Amino acid sequence: MAVRDKIRAFRHSPKKYILTIVLAIIVIILGICAYNANGNRNKIDYANSLDKIAVTVNGQKLTLEDLAFYVVYEEHEVENEAQVYNPENTNKYWNMHIDGEFIRIAARDSAMQMAIHDEIFYQMALDEGIELTDEEKEYAANTQEDFWNDLEDYGQQDNINIEREVYDEAILKIALAQKYQEIYAELNGRKKEDYNFDKKRYKKLLEENKYKINKSIWERIDMGNVSLRH
Repeated sequence: MAVRDKIRAFRHSPKKYILTIVLAIIVIILGICAYNANGNRNKIDYANSLDKIAVTVNGQKLTLEDLAFYVVYEEHEVENEAQVYNPENTNKYWNMHIDGEFIRIAARDSAMQMAIHDEIFYQMALDEGIELTDEEKEYAANTQEDFWNDLEDYGQQDNINIEREVYDEAILKIALAQKYQEIYAELNGRKKEDYNFDKKRYKKLLEENKYKINKSIWERIDMGNVSLRH
């Protein structure tokens, strides 16, 4: 049989499709391996990158240190859920894919969106000259203590190595942001919850503000392994 005839025969042979499928599978496997290898190489060492700009909100630059509270808080919340799902291997929960998104990625996005939300309301509070009362400061102090105790219970503080003052400052900032969120909601005849970071009313307000996420930094955050270890 001539070479041309052999080629023609192969084109009409089931072996051609089998070979194509095998090659496609090999390409996919190699692609996944390359992606994972590249992703692992590009992960940021959070504790040694605290001065990196993560996001800019209305001209105000926020570093990874500024966002540390949100990262640690979100990791703590998801880890609690993971403990319920599989206490023997919580990493399985972190790697789950739900509603079209990996839990690890969703947690990272939530931490960022909460930070942007609080920064916007914090800036609005400062513009209006709003301050915390002594009672509100005392409540915030209790929150600070509870948060710190939670960090120690999970051993998170040892992993991220950030001074307590950073978290304390973040909690005071959040307290002021929440206070103005309530004031803003009342001024607009709405409930405070209507302006939570995942609500439509807030998203409309968000459109009136300028923010830019530094994706080259933020998307390299290994959520679930910043203050935790899996």
